[in-house]
Order: sequence, then C-alpha cells, then structure tokens
Amino acid sequence: MKRAALAVTLLVAAGNAPAHAGTYLGLGIGTAPALSEDVGIGMESDSRSLKGMLGMRWGQWSIEGSIGGNTLTRANARGVYSPYGDLYNASAAGKFNLPLGSNFEAFGRLGVNHLRIKAENPDNDVSGNGLMFGAGFEYRLNFGVGAGSIFVDYMINRAAMTGDNVERLEYDLTTRTWTLGLTIGI
Repeated sequence: MKRAALAVTLLVAAGNAPAHAGTYLGLGIGTAPALSEDVGIGMESDSRSLKGMLGMRWGQWSIEGSIGGNTLTRANARGVYSPYGDLYNASAAGKFNLPLGSNFEAFGRLGVNHLRIKAENPDNDVSGNGLMFGAGFEYRLNFGVGAGSIFVDYMINRAAMTGDNVERLEYDLTTRTWTLGLTIGI
C-alpha cells in the first residue's frame, strides 16, 4: 500500500514539474562591472564583460559553471587612465527558477567564485575566492528540436584578494554586473 501511495505521489509531482531538463550552454554580454575595493587602488572597468556558461537543469533547479572577464584601467595622479590589467572570473552556482507564466521565469543564483586580476605589472597580480549571488529573469524558448532561453541578470561577486608578489596587496573586491544572454540546450 505504501509503495502504491509513493508511486502515485511521484507521478503527480512529476506531472506538475516543468518539462525543462538537461544540459545547456550559454553566452552572455554584460555591462562593464562596477568595482569596489577597500584600499583605494582606483581600478575601473573599461570594457563590457563576457561570460560563457555550462549548466544542468532538473525541473526548477540548476547547477551552473561560468567563466568570464573584462579589462581594467586605473587613473594616475593627473587623472589620465592607463591599462591596469584583466579581470577573470570563474564560478559554480546553484540556481532556482520560479515560473511566472507564458514562458517567463524569475531566478536566483548563489555560489562560489574565483576572481583573478592579471595586471600589466606582474607585481600587482592578485587572486581570491569568495561568494557570488544574484537574480534575474528568463524567457524560455522552444525550438521544436530543442530548448533554450534569453535571460537578463544582476550578479554580485565578492572575493578576498591577495597577491603572491607583494604582501601589501590584500583587499576585498566586489564586482556588480548586468548581463544579457542566451542559453541553448545540448
């Protein structure tokens, strides 16, 4: 009797779950990240951000990995900007999608990240680990032979940065980015 009740419960639950499941690839282009650090280095982003994603979805839950980056500048004492280096980001996150109707979904993302700045001057190279979190909206697409989505999100990445070459380079870095992207099921 218990097995029959469990089987019926699982069938009902499966019937109510969204039919979106499987592996997907994604590509996003975003704003130049807003940067804040606690020691006054004065770095700024001077390019749009780009990220690639690989994910696996089960119903409303997903696991995603992403890599991305952009370039950085820094102003000198006269206010003249010069290249500072490149900011790279790798992350792994859990994602929960909440269906809103008509193929629209809201989502939240929470995970861990690794940020790395490869500076023009190697003495200023830093890297660090931290947390990332954010939210966004997604429109689910059905291509007939596959599925995908168009999304927009706002992500915050925080990491405790340390340098291998110079001890004074220890600071907390926060990046904030809006991203517009596309995913395609594979």
